[in-house]
Amino acid sequence: MKRVLNLILFIPKMIFSFVLNLFWGLFKTILFFALVIFGLLYYANHNDSQLANQISTLANSVSSYFANTSTDDFKTALSELTTDDFTYYSGSRWKTNSATVYIETSNPTLITAYEEAIANWNATGAFTLTRVYDNSQADIIATEYSDSSSQAAGLAEMETNSANNHLISGTVKLNTYYLLENDYGYTLERIIHTAEHELGHAIGLAHDDNNTSVMESAGSYHGIQNSDILALETLYS
Repeated sequence: MKRVLNLILFIPKMIFSFVLNLFWGLFKTILFFALVIFGLLYYANHNDSQLANQISTLANSVSSYFANTSTDDFKTALSELTTDDFTYYSGSRWKTNSATVYIETSNPTLITAYEEAIANWNATGAFTLTRVYDNSQADIIATEYSDSSSQAAGLAEMETNSANNHLISGTVKLNTYYLLENDYGYTLERIIHTAEHELGHAIGLAHDDNNTSVMESAGSYHGIQNSDILALETLYS
């Protein structure tokens, strides 16, 4: 009976022993190469010989490769970044084609972006945005926020009178987590386009992915276009 039991247990013991030896051997191999690499890097950083320089160059090349791979993945993720996640209420508009704006931020880049965006919308002749310096006089508050969990570079929150579908007030926000961090690739021009986009929502425009438009839902690569002006003129006709 004992011999039968030993025979039954022999195969599981053999498998366990094999797996244990395999992992132990793998661990020793990794540890060995880690020590070798550490030793080579230490030598490269503490010696001026030709061999040390070659090791240092190789280490930098490997490091650059993985850094570039990470950057490519990062850029791919950025391509999915939206301008905002605005919810549009069809046909909502101000009573007239004009509104007041109070810029509520002390960041010079965002102030410039909002000022340029206001001027660019005014230049269309289709809508007039007047900057005020008292927030109690403002129809629209232009401000900022920082949200790493969002996939949006901006945000527009509008309040509408359900009886006549007229806009009553609104807040537009620029997401500094993306716009002011160099890694995300937002130039001042793109930040201005983002401000134009959010103010576009504030004056009644929806997303437009059928035309080259500042109101495209992602990217903020374009400024105000003829299609945007036409949409405004149609809305306020």
